[in-house]
Formats: sequence, structure tokens, C-alpha cells
Amino acid sequence: MNQELKDYTPKLAHKLKFIIMSLVGVFLFMVPIPFTNADGYRAFNIPLGFAIAWLGETINALDVNGFGLLFFVAAGVITISFLGSAIAYIIKMIAYSILLATSAEEPAAALNARIEKLGPVIKLFLCSPLYFVSKAIAVAIVWMVFLGMGPDWLIASFTGDLMMDLISAGGSNLMSIFIILGITIPLLTDFGLMEFLGTLIRKVIRFLFTLPGRSSIDLLGSWFSSSAASVIITRQQHEKGFYTDREAAAICVNFTLVSLPFTFVIASTVGLMGHFPLFYLVITVTTILLAILMPRIWPLSRIKNEYLPDVGKQIDEEVPKGTSMFSWAVKSASRRAGQTGPNDVMKSGASNWLNIFMDLIPVILAWGTIALVLVEFTDIFDVLAWPFGWYMNILGVEGAFDYAPATIVGFIDMFIPAILLGTEAPLATRFIIGALSIVQIIYLAETGILILKSRIPLNIGHLAILFVMRTIIALPIIVLFAWLFL
Repeated sequence: MNQELKDYTPKLAHKLKFIIMSLVGVFLFMVPIPFTNADGYRAFNIPLGFAIAWLGETINALDVNGFGLLFFVAAGVITISFLGSAIAYIIKMIAYSILLATSAEEPAAALNARIEKLGPVIKLFLCSPLYFVSKAIAVAIVWMVFLGMGPDWLIASFTGDLMMDLISAGGSNLMSIFIILGITIPLLTDFGLMEFLGTLIRKVIRFLFTLPGRSSIDLLGSWFSSSAASVIITRQQHEKGFYTDREAAAICVNFTLVSLPFTFVIASTVGLMGHFPLFYLVITVTTILLAILMPRIWPLSRIKNEYLPDVGKQIDEEVPKGTSMFSWAVKSASRRAGQTGPNDVMKSGASNWLNIFMDLIPVILAWGTIALVLVEFTDIFDVLAWPFGWYMNILGVEGAFDYAPATIVGFIDMFIPAILLGTEAPLATRFIIGALSIVQIIYLAETGILILKSRIPLNIGHLAILFVMRTIIALPIIVLFAWLFL
């Protein structure tokens, strides 16, 4: 690839495409625009954030019996996903039965070959048994919430109904976020911006985080857009041969930070808007320290530093001798932009939408609801959180055992700790656990599901271990800052 790039002479059209499309992407994802929020505070949001909110509010302005239009879109997607998977499983079982009846020597291998021939639709709906059960749970929840029928504990305003609100209600709901992200992420990934920055800052990023320079885009996309955006970017780059297994795993559990706008939401929910500059500074410093440490220790350090075998290595950030770093960066970026056309962007967006809406949305609803039910109606999180209560008590956190469950429920969803804390907890405790809930990074209901559905070699056990490690390491850092400055 290096030789191909050496022989490549950038065309003016390719340079302009790189510059224009990348500037549009940077503007949409990374330029903070000031505004006054509903609480009267001076806040910031990115253009993409305004677009997401506008889309959600506009679509949901059309409602039926108090349910916004996106509720029905989500309900339709979840129902189609479940029915499609059920039909795909039936077809698979029939095909397998026929193969067995014909005494095929390797029915499983023959079945996989036939599935390949059946086309992308069958392959889209075929999923693991866990995903199929999740879809069944999700379709039951969504229609029980709509009809107002079913157990109160399942469809209450703080369980199933709350999860449906997260998915489809309000401006910045998950449906509108994923609709917008599906078609805008290629602006950051497919028009040369990652190649350009990756070449310029590769040495710094490699030295600090043991990662390629292009991973800085994942971090920025996360900070200014959403953690889901960063994971989607990382998945795509991994599957295209730009990240090794270890690099993709390290990025997903270190760089997929909650976005700046959502951090405002967390701070507002726990009554910390008056301390927001310090709050965000502590989050940033703690995240950087963890990102330096975590890739160098188990389990991330033990993941093989290999590219996916079916795509191989497609990245080369090395600058040839005698060539300026800037000119090589422009050359790399222009070549990448020249290889990307409108059809590529549409195919990438369509693939994102199908994978997210057919699998991710049902899983978020199913397991997010189950987690909320466990929080509200069982003591399981109190029991599991006892060691963290003991740990925080040693660190001098006020009300350590009372608020310990908020330190671990974030493993399910990033917003649950803020809901549990509210504004009644002591100021320092709200500051510490609020910041912790953001730097923990791994949330099964959003980033976790995206990671598990990818080809990145992280399973749910790895994610749980990494979540606990981040919590243990981050707490003393955040407590120290709170003790020094609050």
C-alpha cells in the first residue's frame, strides 16, 4: 500500500473533496455552538445535536393517543426484527432438516453455504439465540406499553415506559440519533480526515495510548457527538483493516466517552451545573489517565495485535524518508477521498441503519427494562455494590453505602446512576459518582451491545471486568479532585 501511495499523484478534485467533506464533518460533529437551555443555563451543543433534536421533535409532533410517531417507528422496527428472525430460523431449520434427510456428510457446512446463497435478507435476520430471546422480550414490552396492558412492574413509568421514552420520545432520542449518525459518520471516516490526522499525530497517539493516530477521530467523535458514534466508527475501521483486534478493543473501552452535550444532561440531573467546568475537567483528566494505563495492562494487553484475516492490514501511517509529514498526510487523505463516492456513503449508511434498527434497538429495550426492574424491585444491586460502598467509605465519600448501587448500575445504562442520585445526595457525592458514571464508559444498553455485535474480540465477561477496573482506578482520582476543589 505504501508503494501505491508513493506512486499516487493527488488530483485537485480529490484534494477539494477531502477538504470540503472533512470540514463539513468537523463542523457537524465537533464545533460547539452556544445556546440557552430550558433551565436558563448557558450551554453548548454541536450542529449534529441540534439536527438530532430537531428531527426527533419534528417527527414526534405527529402523535397518536399521546405517543409520538417515532414510538410507532420503533415499534414497527422491533416487530419486524422479531418476525424476520423467527421466519429466518424456520427457514434455517427446514433447510437443515432437508440436508439431514438427504444424508449430507457435513450438513452444517452445507447449510452455511446455502444461507450464503439465500442472500443478505436472511443473513440480516439470523441471529444468536440470546439476540432472538431479546427481540421476543422487546416486542412484548413495546406493545404492552402501547396498550397499557401487562404487569405494572414491567410497563411502569420507571421501567418499560421509561426505556421506550429513551428510545423514541423527546428530541434527542436513540431513534433520531441513529438515523442521523447512519448517514453522517462517513464524513469523518471515508473522506480522508482520519488518514490526515492519523499521519500528523500518530507518534503522540502511539506513545500515549499505544494506538494509531487515526484513533483520535474516534475520541473526538465521541466527545462531541456520542459514544455510540465512536463505537460505530471503530467497528467500521476494524472491519476494513485499519485497526487490529487489540487496537479496536482498546479504543472501544477507553475512547468512547459520553458526548459533551449529554454530560450537560448528567450534570443538570444531579444538580452540578454550577460546577460544570470543574466537573468536565475532572472527567477529561481521569479519562486520559485511564486511556494511557488500560491498554498496557490485562486484559487489553493480552488481545492479539492482529488484523482480521479476511481483510488484512489496510493502514500505513509511516512517512517515507525525504517526504514532509504534511504533504504525505494530504496525499493519504486525498487518495482516500478519491476512492469514496456517493454510492459508498449510501451503502455504509444503509448497513449502519439495518444493523442498528434490526438488532440494537430491540436489545436496548429488552435489557434496559430488565435492568430497571432489577434496580426498582430487587436488592441485587445493593448486594453487588457492597464492595464499592466499602471502597468509597475508605476513600471518605459521604453516604458511601447508600449510594453504592449508583456506581455499578451504569454498566447497564449511562443515565441510571444520575436517576438514582438525583439532587438530594451530598454535593461531593453527586460530583464523584456523577463523574464516575461518565468515565466508566462501558454501558451495555448502548456501547456494550454495539461492541458485542461486532467482530472485536471482547465478550460480556471482558466488558464487566474492564468496567470494574475502570471504576476501581477512577474513584481515587475523582475523589482527590473533589477533595481539592469542592
